[in-house]
Amino acid sequence: MFLKVNDKILLTIKRIGINGEGIGFYKRKAVFVENGLPGEVVEVKITKVLDKYAEGEIVKFKTKSPHRIEAPCKYYHKCGGCQLQHLSYPYQLHEKRNILIESFERYYDGDISRITFHEMIGMDNPWRYRNKSSLPVRHDGDKVVVGMYAKKSNHLVYIEDSLVENNLISNVRTNILDILTKSNVDIYNPRTKTGSLRYLVIRGFEETNEVQVTFILSRFDKKLINILKKLDVTSANYSINADQRSVDIFGDTVINVAGKEMIEGRLGDLKFEISPQAFFQLNTKQSLTLYEEINKAANLTGKEKVLDCYCGIGSIAMYLAKDCEEVRGIDNNKAGIEDANRFAKLNNIKNAKFYAGNILPYLHQFKDKGFVPDVLIVDPPRKGLDLNLINYLKGSNIKKIVYVSCNTSTLAKNLNHLKKEYRVEYVTPVDMFPQTSHVECVTLMSRVE
Repeated sequence: MFLKVNDKILLTIKRIGINGEGIGFYKRKAVFVENGLPGEVVEVKITKVLDKYAEGEIVKFKTKSPHRIEAPCKYYHKCGGCQLQHLSYPYQLHEKRNILIESFERYYDGDISRITFHEMIGMDNPWRYRNKSSLPVRHDGDKVVVGMYAKKSNHLVYIEDSLVENNLISNVRTNILDILTKSNVDIYNPRTKTGSLRYLVIRGFEETNEVQVTFILSRFDKKLINILKKLDVTSANYSINADQRSVDIFGDTVINVAGKEMIEGRLGDLKFEISPQAFFQLNTKQSLTLYEEINKAANLTGKEKVLDCYCGIGSIAMYLAKDCEEVRGIDNNKAGIEDANRFAKLNNIKNAKFYAGNILPYLHQFKDKGFVPDVLIVDPPRKGLDLNLINYLKGSNIKKIVYVSCNTSTLAKNLNHLKKEYRVEYVTPVDMFPQTSHVECVTLMSRVE
Protein backbone atom coordinates (compact mmCIF):
# COMPACT_ATOMS: atom_id res chain seq x y z
CA MET A 1 0.00 0.00 0.00
CA PHE A 2 1.41 3.40 -1.00
CA LEU A 3 0.93 6.30 1.38
CA LYS A 4 -1.29 9.13 0.25
CA VAL A 5 -2.11 12.53 1.71
CA ASN A 6 -4.97 12.26 4.26
CA ASP A 7 -4.27 8.57 4.95
CA LYS A 8 -4.47 7.68 8.63
CA ILE A 9 -1.90 5.21 9.96
CA LEU A 10 -0.80 3.80 13.30
CA LEU A 11 2.83 4.68 13.97
CA THR A 12 5.40 3.99 16.67
CA ILE A 13 7.84 6.89 17.13
CA LYS A 14 11.38 5.53 17.15
CA ARG A 15 13.55 8.62 17.56
CA ILE A 16 13.79 12.40 17.40
CA GLY A 17 15.09 14.10 14.26
CA ILE A 18 17.53 16.99 14.02
CA ASN A 19 14.65 19.46 13.88
CA GLY A 20 12.93 18.03 16.95
CA GLU A 21 10.25 16.06 15.14
CA GLY A 22 9.34 12.48 16.00
CA ILE A 23 10.33 9.87 13.40
CA GLY A 24 8.57 6.57 12.81
CA PHE A 25 8.59 4.12 9.92
CA TYR A 26 5.72 2.87 7.80
CA LYS A 27 6.69 0.04 5.44
CA ARG A 28 10.31 1.29 5.61
CA LYS A 29 9.38 4.85 4.73
CA ALA A 30 10.34 7.46 7.34
CA VAL A 31 7.39 9.50 8.58
CA PHE A 32 8.17 12.80 10.33
CA VAL A 33 5.64 13.72 12.99
CA GLU A 34 5.60 17.05 14.81
CA ASN A 35 5.29 16.68 18.60
CA GLY A 36 5.95 12.91 18.62
CA LEU A 37 8.29 11.38 21.21
CA PRO A 38 10.23 8.09 21.15
CA GLY A 39 8.16 5.15 22.37
CA GLU A 40 4.82 6.76 21.67
CA VAL A 41 2.20 4.96 19.59
CA VAL A 42 0.13 7.49 17.67
CA GLU A 43 -2.54 7.68 15.02
CA VAL A 44 -1.15 9.93 12.32
CA LYS A 45 -2.81 11.77 9.43
CA ILE A 46 -0.45 12.03 6.44
CA THR A 47 0.00 15.64 5.27
CA LYS A 48 2.83 15.26 2.75
CA VAL A 49 4.33 12.37 0.75
CA LEU A 50 7.69 12.45 -1.04
CA ASP A 51 9.84 9.65 -2.50
CA LYS A 52 12.03 9.14 0.57
CA TYR A 53 9.81 10.27 3.42
CA ALA A 54 6.39 11.46 4.47
CA GLU A 55 5.09 13.96 7.00
CA GLY A 56 2.09 13.68 9.26
CA GLU A 57 0.27 15.15 12.23
CA ILE A 58 -0.91 13.39 15.35
CA VAL A 59 -4.65 12.73 15.44
CA LYS A 60 -4.74 10.59 18.56
CA PHE A 61 -2.32 9.18 21.15
CA LYS A 62 -2.55 5.44 21.80
CA THR A 63 0.47 5.41 24.11
CA LYS A 64 2.18 8.49 25.55
CA SER A 65 5.82 8.72 26.61
CA PRO A 66 6.39 8.86 30.39
CA HIS A 67 8.82 11.70 29.63
CA ARG A 68 6.18 13.90 28.00
CA ILE A 69 5.35 17.08 29.96
CA GLU A 70 3.13 20.10 29.46
CA ALA A 71 5.11 22.84 27.68
CA PRO A 72 5.20 25.92 29.96
CA CYS A 73 5.32 28.47 27.13
CA LYS A 74 1.94 29.59 25.78
CA TYR A 75 3.44 30.14 22.31
CA TYR A 76 5.17 26.77 22.13
CA HIS A 77 2.98 25.05 19.54
CA LYS A 78 2.66 28.25 17.52
CA CYS A 79 6.11 29.77 17.08
CA GLY A 80 9.21 27.96 15.82
CA GLY A 81 11.64 29.08 18.50
CA CYS A 82 11.71 25.87 20.58
CA GLN A 83 11.17 22.23 19.61
CA LEU A 84 11.46 20.18 22.81
CA GLN A 85 9.54 21.91 25.60
CA HIS A 86 7.13 18.96 25.67
CA LEU A 87 10.01 16.64 26.72
CA SER A 88 11.37 16.55 30.29
CA TYR A 89 14.81 18.17 30.49
CA PRO A 90 16.81 15.08 31.58
CA TYR A 91 15.36 13.21 28.62
CA GLN A 92 16.06 16.13 26.28
CA LEU A 93 19.74 15.56 27.08
CA HIS A 94 19.36 11.83 26.42
CA GLU A 95 17.65 12.32 23.07
CA LYS A 96 19.98 15.07 21.90
CA ARG A 97 22.95 12.78 22.52
CA ASN A 98 21.11 10.21 20.36
CA ILE A 99 20.76 12.85 17.60
CA LEU A 100 24.54 13.23 17.69
CA ILE A 101 25.19 9.48 17.45
CA GLU A 102 22.63 9.04 14.67
CA SER A 103 24.38 11.77 12.64
CA PHE A 104 27.61 9.77 12.86
CA GLU A 105 25.80 6.56 11.94
CA ARG A 106 24.49 8.27 8.84
CA TYR A 107 27.44 10.36 7.65
CA TYR A 108 30.61 8.84 9.15
CA ASP A 109 32.00 5.80 7.33
CA GLY A 110 34.61 4.94 9.95
CA ASP A 111 34.22 2.62 12.92
CA ILE A 112 32.10 4.65 15.34
CA SER A 113 32.42 1.92 17.99
CA ARG A 114 35.93 3.32 18.57
CA ILE A 115 34.58 6.81 19.28
CA THR A 116 33.54 7.72 22.82
CA PHE A 117 30.33 9.73 22.91
CA HIS A 118 30.12 11.29 26.35
CA GLU A 119 26.86 12.08 28.11
CA MET A 120 25.48 15.50 27.29
CA ILE A 121 26.32 18.25 29.78
CA GLY A 122 23.16 20.12 30.69
CA MET A 123 22.28 23.26 32.66
CA ASP A 124 21.11 23.48 36.25
CA ASN A 125 18.38 25.87 35.08
CA PRO A 126 17.48 25.33 31.40
CA TRP A 127 15.45 28.55 31.10
CA ARG A 128 16.15 32.27 30.70
CA TYR A 129 19.61 31.74 29.23
CA ARG A 130 19.71 33.67 25.92
CA ASN A 131 21.64 36.95 26.04
CA LYS A 132 20.45 38.25 22.65
CA SER A 133 17.24 38.51 20.65
CA SER A 134 16.73 39.70 17.06
CA LEU A 135 13.01 39.90 16.33
CA PRO A 136 10.89 41.35 13.50
CA VAL A 137 8.71 44.31 14.50
CA ARG A 138 5.11 44.77 13.39
CA HIS A 139 2.03 46.78 14.29
CA ASP A 140 -0.95 44.56 15.13
CA GLY A 141 -3.49 47.36 14.64
CA ASP A 142 -3.47 48.24 18.31
CA LYS A 143 0.16 48.31 19.42
CA VAL A 144 3.76 47.69 18.33
CA VAL A 145 4.73 44.04 18.73
CA VAL A 146 7.55 41.62 17.96
CA GLY A 147 7.26 38.02 16.87
CA MET A 148 8.87 34.77 15.85
CA TYR A 149 8.16 32.90 12.65
CA ALA A 150 6.05 29.76 12.84
CA LYS A 151 7.93 26.63 11.85
CA LYS A 152 8.25 26.16 8.06
CA SER A 153 6.31 29.37 7.51
CA ASN A 154 6.64 33.11 6.95
CA HIS A 155 3.72 33.64 9.33
CA LEU A 156 4.80 35.77 12.27
CA VAL A 157 3.55 34.74 15.71
CA TYR A 158 3.40 37.78 17.97
CA ILE A 159 4.95 37.18 21.39
CA GLU A 160 5.07 39.17 24.61
CA ASP A 161 7.85 37.14 26.19
CA SER A 162 10.16 34.20 25.53
CA LEU A 163 11.02 31.83 28.38
CA VAL A 164 14.49 31.15 26.98
CA GLU A 165 15.56 34.82 26.92
CA ASN A 166 17.10 36.33 30.02
CA ASN A 167 14.98 38.65 32.15
CA LEU A 168 17.08 41.68 31.30
CA ILE A 169 16.21 41.42 27.60
CA SER A 170 12.55 40.69 28.31
CA ASN A 171 12.11 43.72 30.58
CA VAL A 172 13.92 46.12 28.24
CA ARG A 173 11.91 44.95 25.23
CA THR A 174 8.59 45.37 27.05
CA ASN A 175 9.55 48.94 27.90
CA ILE A 176 10.70 49.75 24.35
CA LEU A 177 7.54 48.36 22.74
CA ASP A 178 5.43 50.44 25.12
CA ILE A 179 7.37 53.60 24.18
CA LEU A 180 7.08 52.82 20.45
CA THR A 181 3.33 52.26 20.74
CA LYS A 182 2.76 55.55 22.59
CA SER A 183 4.97 57.43 20.12
CA ASN A 184 2.96 56.38 17.05
CA VAL A 185 6.06 55.44 15.05
CA ASP A 186 6.33 54.15 11.50
CA ILE A 187 6.62 50.35 11.61
CA TYR A 188 7.77 48.40 8.56
CA ASN A 189 5.21 46.41 6.58
CA PRO A 190 6.89 43.67 4.48
CA ARG A 191 3.89 43.30 2.17
CA THR A 192 3.70 46.94 1.14
CA LYS A 193 7.40 47.61 1.83
CA THR A 194 6.47 50.78 3.67
CA GLY A 195 7.48 51.95 7.13
CA SER A 196 10.86 52.21 8.85
CA LEU A 197 11.46 49.91 11.84
CA ARG A 198 12.10 46.32 10.69
CA TYR A 199 13.87 44.55 13.57
CA LEU A 200 14.55 45.11 17.23
CA VAL A 201 17.90 43.66 18.31
CA ILE A 202 18.67 43.52 22.03
CA ARG A 203 21.77 42.08 23.68
CA GLY A 204 21.85 42.02 27.47
CA PHE A 205 24.44 40.61 29.87
CA GLU A 206 23.06 39.89 33.32
CA GLU A 207 26.62 39.54 34.66
CA THR A 208 27.20 43.30 34.12
CA ASN A 209 23.61 44.54 33.75
CA GLU A 210 24.56 46.23 30.46
CA VAL A 211 22.14 46.35 27.51
CA GLN A 212 22.73 47.08 23.83
CA VAL A 213 19.77 48.01 21.61
CA THR A 214 19.88 48.29 17.82
CA PHE A 215 17.01 49.38 15.58
CA ILE A 216 17.21 47.86 12.09
CA LEU A 217 15.62 50.43 9.77
CA SER A 218 14.59 50.30 6.15
CA ARG A 219 15.47 53.98 5.82
CA PHE A 220 16.67 56.89 7.92
CA ASP A 221 13.93 57.90 10.37
CA LYS A 222 14.64 60.89 12.60
CA LYS A 223 11.71 60.22 14.94
CA LEU A 224 12.85 56.65 15.67
CA ILE A 225 16.43 57.78 16.17
CA ASN A 226 15.32 60.43 18.65
CA ILE A 227 13.45 57.72 20.57
CA LEU A 228 16.62 55.58 20.52
CA LYS A 229 18.63 58.44 22.03
CA LYS A 230 16.29 58.64 25.03
CA LEU A 231 16.20 54.92 25.90
CA ASP A 232 17.53 53.94 29.31
CA VAL A 233 20.09 51.46 27.98
CA THR A 234 23.87 51.19 27.93
CA SER A 235 24.24 51.37 24.16
CA ALA A 236 21.73 52.63 21.56
CA ASN A 237 22.38 52.09 17.85
CA TYR A 238 20.76 51.83 14.45
CA SER A 239 21.59 50.18 11.14
CA ILE A 240 19.87 50.65 7.77
CA ASN A 241 19.01 47.57 5.70
CA ALA A 242 16.04 47.62 3.33
CA ASP A 243 16.89 44.31 1.63
CA GLN A 244 14.32 41.68 2.71
CA ARG A 245 16.37 38.94 1.00
CA SER A 246 19.52 39.68 2.97
CA VAL A 247 20.65 36.83 5.24
CA ASP A 248 22.19 39.29 7.69
CA ILE A 249 19.62 41.65 9.18
CA PHE A 250 22.28 44.30 9.86
CA GLY A 251 23.22 46.79 7.15
CA ASP A 252 26.80 47.60 6.18
CA THR A 253 27.30 50.00 9.08
CA VAL A 254 26.02 50.40 12.64
CA ILE A 255 25.72 53.92 14.03
CA ASN A 256 25.86 54.59 17.75
CA VAL A 257 23.54 57.42 18.81
CA ALA A 258 23.64 57.23 22.60
CA GLY A 259 25.66 55.58 25.35
CA LYS A 260 28.68 53.39 24.68
CA GLU A 261 29.47 51.87 21.29
CA MET A 262 30.10 48.55 23.01
CA ILE A 263 28.78 46.86 26.11
CA GLU A 264 30.81 44.93 28.64
CA GLY A 265 30.31 41.29 29.49
CA ARG A 266 31.97 38.78 31.79
CA LEU A 267 33.20 35.31 30.99
CA GLY A 268 34.42 33.95 34.30
CA ASP A 269 37.35 36.19 35.26
CA LEU A 270 37.57 37.70 31.77
CA LYS A 271 36.06 41.04 30.84
CA PHE A 272 35.09 41.73 27.24
CA GLU A 273 33.44 44.44 25.18
CA ILE A 274 31.29 43.69 22.17
CA SER A 275 29.85 45.67 19.28
CA PRO A 276 26.27 45.09 18.07
CA GLN A 277 27.08 43.00 14.98
CA ALA A 278 29.88 40.87 16.49
CA PHE A 279 29.22 37.20 17.25
CA PHE A 280 29.21 35.87 20.81
CA GLN A 281 27.76 32.71 22.29
CA LEU A 282 24.07 33.22 23.09
CA ASN A 283 24.30 31.35 26.40
CA THR A 284 26.85 33.09 28.62
CA LYS A 285 26.53 30.74 31.60
CA GLN A 286 26.90 27.55 29.58
CA SER A 287 29.74 29.06 27.52
CA LEU A 288 31.99 28.59 30.54
CA THR A 289 31.10 24.90 30.57
CA LEU A 290 31.76 24.66 26.84
CA TYR A 291 35.11 26.45 27.09
CA GLU A 292 36.23 24.27 29.97
CA GLU A 293 35.54 21.21 27.80
CA ILE A 294 37.61 22.80 25.01
CA ASN A 295 40.42 23.44 27.50
CA LYS A 296 40.19 19.86 28.72
CA ALA A 297 40.44 18.53 25.16
CA ALA A 298 43.39 20.80 24.32
CA ASN A 299 45.19 19.55 27.46
CA LEU A 300 47.70 22.40 27.39
CA THR A 301 50.97 22.43 29.32
CA GLY A 302 51.95 26.06 28.78
CA LYS A 303 54.36 25.38 25.91
CA GLU A 304 51.91 25.05 23.00
CA LYS A 305 51.13 27.28 20.06
CA VAL A 306 47.36 27.40 19.59
CA LEU A 307 45.38 28.65 16.59
CA ASP A 308 41.68 29.51 16.95
CA CYS A 309 39.88 29.55 13.58
CA TYR A 310 36.44 31.15 13.15
CA CYS A 311 37.35 32.90 16.41
CA GLY A 312 34.66 35.62 16.53
CA ILE A 313 35.59 38.06 19.30
CA GLY A 314 38.31 35.65 20.47
CA SER A 315 36.60 34.34 23.58
CA ILE A 316 37.90 30.77 23.21
CA ALA A 317 41.43 32.02 22.54
CA MET A 318 41.26 34.31 25.58
CA TYR A 319 40.07 31.46 27.76
CA LEU A 320 43.02 29.30 26.67
CA ALA A 321 45.69 32.03 26.68
CA LYS A 322 46.77 31.52 30.28
CA ASP A 323 47.57 27.85 29.60
CA CYS A 324 49.60 28.12 26.37
CA GLU A 325 52.70 29.87 25.03
CA GLU A 326 50.91 31.75 22.25
CA VAL A 327 47.43 31.81 20.77
CA ARG A 328 46.29 33.36 17.50
CA GLY A 329 42.79 33.81 16.15
CA ILE A 330 41.41 34.26 12.63
CA ASP A 331 37.96 35.38 11.53
CA ASN A 332 36.61 37.08 8.42
CA ASN A 333 34.43 39.41 10.51
CA LYS A 334 36.51 42.58 10.85
CA ALA A 335 34.34 44.00 13.64
CA GLY A 336 34.75 40.79 15.61
CA ILE A 337 38.53 40.90 15.26
CA GLU A 338 38.62 44.52 16.41
CA ASP A 339 36.64 43.41 19.47
CA ALA A 340 39.05 40.49 19.98
CA ASN A 341 42.14 42.71 20.04
CA ARG A 342 40.35 45.05 22.43
CA PHE A 343 39.39 42.00 24.51
CA ALA A 344 43.06 41.02 24.85
CA LYS A 345 44.12 44.53 25.81
CA LEU A 346 41.28 44.88 28.33
CA ASN A 347 42.48 41.75 30.15
CA ASN A 348 46.20 42.51 29.75
CA ILE A 349 46.72 39.31 27.75
CA LYS A 350 50.05 39.62 25.92
CA ASN A 351 50.26 36.23 24.17
CA ALA A 352 47.17 36.54 21.96
CA LYS A 353 46.97 38.05 18.47
CA PHE A 354 44.03 38.26 16.08
CA TYR A 355 43.76 38.54 12.31
CA ALA A 356 40.87 39.55 10.06
CA GLY A 357 40.43 37.68 6.78
CA ASN A 358 40.15 34.21 5.27
CA ILE A 359 41.72 31.34 7.16
CA LEU A 360 43.79 29.56 4.50
CA PRO A 361 46.06 32.46 3.45
CA TYR A 362 46.93 33.05 7.09
CA LEU A 363 47.70 29.36 7.66
CA HIS A 364 50.24 29.47 4.82
CA GLN A 365 51.62 32.80 6.01
CA PHE A 366 52.02 31.59 9.59
CA LYS A 367 53.72 28.38 8.46
CA ASP A 368 56.19 30.30 6.29
CA LYS A 369 57.12 32.37 9.34
CA GLY A 370 57.54 29.34 11.61
CA PHE A 371 54.20 29.33 13.42
CA VAL A 372 52.74 25.83 13.16
CA PRO A 373 50.04 25.26 15.80
CA ASP A 374 50.32 22.34 18.19
CA VAL A 375 46.57 22.61 18.75
CA LEU A 376 44.04 23.87 16.23
CA ILE A 377 40.64 25.04 17.48
CA VAL A 378 37.88 25.27 14.88
CA ASP A 379 34.42 26.65 15.65
CA PRO A 380 32.76 27.02 12.23
CA PRO A 381 29.20 28.13 11.41
CA ARG A 382 26.48 25.54 10.82
CA LYS A 383 27.69 24.78 7.27
CA GLY A 384 30.89 23.35 8.75
CA LEU A 385 34.51 23.67 7.63
CA ASP A 386 35.39 25.18 4.28
CA LEU A 387 36.48 22.51 1.80
CA ASN A 388 39.82 24.22 1.18
CA LEU A 389 40.54 24.11 4.92
CA ILE A 390 39.68 20.39 5.02
CA ASN A 391 42.08 19.75 2.14
CA TYR A 392 44.78 21.78 3.89
CA LEU A 393 44.36 19.79 7.11
CA LYS A 394 44.75 16.51 5.23
CA GLY A 395 48.32 17.47 4.36
CA SER A 396 49.18 19.39 7.51
CA ASN A 397 51.42 18.50 10.45
CA ILE A 398 48.95 19.70 13.07
CA LYS A 399 48.82 17.00 15.73
CA LYS A 400 45.64 17.90 17.58
CA ILE A 401 42.35 19.47 16.50
CA VAL A 402 39.54 20.49 18.82
CA TYR A 403 36.40 20.87 16.69
CA VAL A 404 33.56 22.87 18.25
CA SER A 405 30.38 22.22 16.28
CA CYS A 406 26.81 23.52 16.33
CA ASN A 407 25.62 21.08 13.63
CA THR A 408 26.01 17.33 14.18
CA SER A 409 25.43 16.49 10.51
CA THR A 410 28.17 18.74 9.13
CA LEU A 411 30.45 17.66 11.98
CA ALA A 412 30.10 14.00 11.01
CA LYS A 413 30.56 14.82 7.31
CA ASN A 414 33.70 16.88 7.97
CA LEU A 415 35.21 14.20 10.20
CA ASN A 416 34.44 11.61 7.56
CA HIS A 417 36.54 13.59 5.07
CA LEU A 418 39.41 13.65 7.57
CA LYS A 419 39.15 10.10 8.93
CA LYS A 420 42.32 8.81 7.20
CA GLU A 421 44.38 11.64 8.65
CA TYR A 422 42.74 12.20 12.03
CA ARG A 423 41.40 9.79 14.62
CA VAL A 424 38.31 10.89 16.53
CA GLU A 425 39.07 10.34 20.21
CA TYR A 426 35.79 11.48 21.72
CA VAL A 427 32.80 13.79 21.32
CA THR A 428 31.28 15.68 24.25
CA PRO A 429 27.86 17.27 23.63
CA VAL A 430 27.13 20.43 25.61
CA ASP A 431 23.59 21.76 25.84
CA MET A 432 23.94 25.39 24.81
CA PHE A 433 20.29 25.67 23.73
CA PRO A 434 17.91 23.90 26.15
CA GLN A 435 14.33 23.36 24.92
CA THR A 436 15.57 23.20 21.31
CA SER A 437 16.92 20.36 19.18
CA HIS A 438 20.26 22.12 18.60
CA VAL A 439 23.33 20.16 19.72
CA GLU A 440 26.73 21.75 20.39
CA CYS A 441 29.74 19.42 20.58
CA VAL A 442 33.41 19.45 21.48
CA THR A 443 35.34 16.83 19.49
CA LEU A 444 38.96 15.85 20.09
CA MET A 445 40.88 14.66 17.03
CA SER A 446 44.45 13.35 16.89
CA ARG A 447 46.73 13.04 13.88
CA VAL A 448 47.14 9.46 12.71
CA GLU A 449 50.85 8.59 12.87
